Amino acid sequence: MSDPNEPSAYAANWYPDANAPGQERYYDGSAWTDQVRPAASTQAPAPAATVAPEPEKGSKKTQSIVGIVALAISVVGFIFACIPGAFILGWVLLPVGFILGIVALFQKGKPKWPGLTAIIVSVIGTIVGMVVFIALAAGAVDDAFQDSVTEDVSAADTAEEEDPAVEEPAAVAVEELVLGESTFGVNAEDGWGWYAVQVTNPNEDYVFSFAEISVEAYDAAGVLLDTSGTYTTILSGESWYVGDFYDIGTGVIDYIEVRVPMATEATYSPASETGTMTITDIVTGSEYDWMTVTGKLVSDFSNDQDFVTIDLIARDSTGNIVGVNSTYTDRVPAGGTVAWESSYWTVPLDSSVTAYPHL
Repeated sequence: MSDPNEPSAYAANWYPDANAPGQERYYDGSAWTDQVRPAASTQAPAPAATVAPEPEKGSKKTQSIVGIVALAISVVGFIFACIPGAFILGWVLLPVGFILGIVALFQKGKPKWPGLTAIIVSVIGTIVGMVVFIALAAGAVDDAFQDSVTEDVSAADTAEEEDPAVEEPAAVAVEELVLGESTFGVNAEDGWGWYAVQVTNPNEDYVFSFAEISVEAYDAAGVLLDTSGTYTTILSGESWYVGDFYDIGTGVIDYIEVRVPMATEATYSPASETGTMTITDIVTGSEYDWMTVTGKLVSDFSNDQDFVTIDLIARDSTGNIVGVNSTYTDRVPAGGTVAWESSYWTVPLDSSVTAYPHL
């Protein structure tokens, strides 16, 4: 017989059996069969060119094109997911890489590692993309809040750079903030402490931007029980600030101390350009066992103001402060009016309420 691995085309027939001299084996046109017979003496040997090659023992695995494409798309998507300005494109590519990776895993006779690697990279890239998105969203909210608070207050500073006529008067001395009435109490229902402090800015053309008003609660032995406070822009005139003490535990508040910014922290802002906010139309009512309070906030600022806080003071018939509360508005239109509402749980229903807005 000829070389069994030599390619040749031949018809089905009896051919000499290379493994058993003296007998013939039948070839059916595609493979050798188990049929044998004694070799005929008169039968001529089969031509070598007509001998069929033995079947090929095995084949080598080819590359997984789908897996390689899936891995490439997942890697590119991972890179874009890490870039703040392009993470959306990463979110588009990563699911594609993930799906193609799954398809590559189910291809028969193809390497599995490209598809598996593509799935892992796409999952990790998606997690990274979520982290980048959350970080950007948090930063955007913080920037928007800070910009809205300072936009009008800083208008005077910008005008100073453009117009020398609004430069800060050198002869005017900035006065210190004045602390007025202050009080505190404890909510009977939850045991939290509360406070209310009066702060007056006597400077007509100066404000205190991002000012910290810190309030400390002490017991009779002078032990500091808890610290609370707020960051705000203190405009010209009188205002009240309220808050809560959450960590006094079993301690008993004997007195509070209030800390406010020094005069050196004031910012020049002419009253004619800064803007003011006023509370009007306060109406109290009752629903079940709590007091309801509604009112309006009027602004003459030249720009919209976001997240304006409104602190409320409730006084009994003798004028004593018996409770505090706080609410806020999402947006106050420039030169416009917005309605607000709040409620008290632990004050007499006939208490009178005053309210004070803060940037």
